[in-house]
Amino acid sequence: MSIIDMFKPNIERLKSKKKVNHLIKALQYKNDWNVRMSAAASLVEIGWEPIGEDGIYYLIALGEWTKLIKMGVSVVEPLIAVLQDHNSSPLHCETIKALGAIKDKRAVETLLNVLRDNKIHLREEVVKALGQIGDKTVVKPLISMLKNEDGIAFRCETIRALGSTKDKRAVEPLIAVLQQESRKPRLDTNMNIIMEVVIAMGKIKDERAITHLVSLYNVYTDYLNKKIKNALFTINTELSKFYLAILNSDENRLLEIDNGFDLAVEALYHKNNWVRRQAIWALMILRDYRAVEQIKKELNDNDLIVVSYAIYALGEIGDDRGITPLIDILLNKDFPLCNGGNGSTFAEHRCSPRSEAAVALGKIKDKRAYEALIAVFEEKGCDCLMEKSAWALGQLGDKSAMDALKSPKNRTNSSRRVKKAIDKLEKIKR
Repeated sequence: MSIIDMFKPNIERLKSKKKVNHLIKALQYKNDWNVRMSAAASLVEIGWEPIGEDGIYYLIALGEWTKLIKMGVSVVEPLIAVLQDHNSSPLHCETIKALGAIKDKRAVETLLNVLRDNKIHLREEVVKALGQIGDKTVVKPLISMLKNEDGIAFRCETIRALGSTKDKRAVEPLIAVLQQESRKPRLDTNMNIIMEVVIAMGKIKDERAITHLVSLYNVYTDYLNKKIKNALFTINTELSKFYLAILNSDENRLLEIDNGFDLAVEALYHKNNWVRRQAIWALMILRDYRAVEQIKKELNDNDLIVVSYAIYALGEIGDDRGITPLIDILLNKDFPLCNGGNGSTFAEHRCSPRSEAAVALGKIKDKRAYEALIAVFEEKGCDCLMEKSAWALGQLGDKSAMDALKSPKNRTNSSRRVKKAIDKLEKIKR
């Protein structure tokens, strides 16, 4: 028998003799948590009603964690003592959870010591508790763990904890995690990590996160899109309001932003194709005279959908400064055919930029577009391009277009829009 066992309370004997005070003292016996549990169970059988600090150790021994949490800060020191006691390890997990729920800063240092002890099975619970407490002193050690740990579940919990601190020191490390994850091939990307970073950024409310959040929009899932919008709403700066307006295509909100034009121009350089498209939409809605020159630059974008958005916007604005570049696009045979035409390679959008350019030229109604629109009928283009070019000629109202539209080539390729253009021109002639 060891020396420790020689001095271990004999709970059965104490219970049989109803030695209440000795059983109460046994509730704090440090060498064996089973002794404490047995003492508590014996006190229950005797019918003892717990009072004061003794009641706290009584509830700990019985595992009455919900009651302990409701007692609040008065139980923090006893719980810390349990967590510091290596002989009470079976109680440590629930003790950590209770300390997290109570959210008292006195527990922080002890919880950090548990992390330093590298107790693998407790680490996630410790990080979660630290996040619930939200004390600023945990930011540096949490950032260090985020940089040095590879476990997905642990990283997610660490990100959540950093978000809960709302400390701006966490922004750059979280952005680094986001960039690291988004650079991976789509199938290797961990959506849980990305989601947790987005949520954490919303809690921290730092403007540096905005463009990084927006870069993920329409890249992954609708659910992530929703979380990005929630984060932008929570950040609540002029920049976040602008991006929220363009992501939602909210014209009224966009018009309320004082520097909307400058923000839209800045967004034209965003790496996310979808954001660039929406920036063009914003410039179109704002109707600033400077918008035309900015939108014209997007006609050279490497994304054909962005190009088509720019063409559409120029047509809607109706400024004749767009005529020359629109004519260049109309005559550029390097663009793919319209979706649905022969051998279409432009599946993301129904119409080729050439067809979109024809429509835009028709909306602007500048006579300089006449020769280019007529030239379309001299080539074997897709039906969509010919129809829209015919419509544009009808909008220009030049009667000399009749001969081109009625040529044998076009009669063979006759379409509803060609006929409509002819009808419109005939009415003008009359």
